Amino acid sequence: MDLYALLGQFKDGEIDKQKVLDAIDESKSGMVPRSRLNDKNAEIEELKAELSNRDEQIAQLQDSVKDDSELQKELDELKNKNAEWQDKYNQSQLNNAVKLAVAKDANDADDILAFINKDELELQEDGTVKGLDKAVETLKESKPYLFAETKAVGRKPEDGNPMPTGITPEQFESMNVAERTELYMNDRETYDKLVNQN
Repeated sequence: MDLYALLGQFKDGEIDKQKVLDAIDESKSGMVPRSRLNDKNAEIEELKAELSNRDEQIAQLQDSVKDDSELQKELDELKNKNAEWQDKYNQSQLNNAVKLAVAKDANDADDILAFINKDELELQEDGTVKGLDKAVETLKESKPYLFAETKAVGRKPEDGNPMPTGITPEQFESMNVAERTELYMNDRETYDKLVNQN
C-alpha cells in the first residue's frame, strides 16, 4: 500500500497510529540505508577503476607481446644472417686450406679449386682438409693438365768436361783463372782445401 494513502486514512481516522508506524517500518525493511548505499557505490567505483587498470595492463601486455614477436623476428633474421656469414667463413677457410695444400703441385691453385668437388671435403680443426688427397688424385687422373710436371730442382750441370775429383796441388797450381773459378763454383770444398795448402 502507498504511504500517502495510509497517511490520508490516518488523517480521516480510519486507521490508528500503530498501523501507520508498522506500515512505515515494513516499507523500510526492503530499503538499504544511505550509508550502506554510499559504501556500495564507492566499492563499485573502486571495482570499475580496478577493471580499467586491468584493461590497461592487458593492453600493455598485448603490446609487449607484439614487441616481443617483433624482437623475435629480428632475432631470427640476425640468426639467419649469422648462419650465412658462418657458412661464408667456413667456405673461405676451406678454399684457403685447399689452395695452400695444392699450391706446390698445381699450375694454378684457383683452377684446382674450381674443378674439385668440395662437397666431399671437410676442414679439420688443425687446418687440414679431410678427403683432399682422394679428390686431388681423382682430379689428377681426369685433368692432369691442371698440375705441374715434376721437375728436378737445383742447379743444372754445365756442358763440357767434368771436373776431376782428385786434383793435386800441382794441378791446381797449373790451372788458369777460368779453371779455378769453375772449380770454385762447382766444388767449393776442394777449392778451399787446395787454396789453404799453398
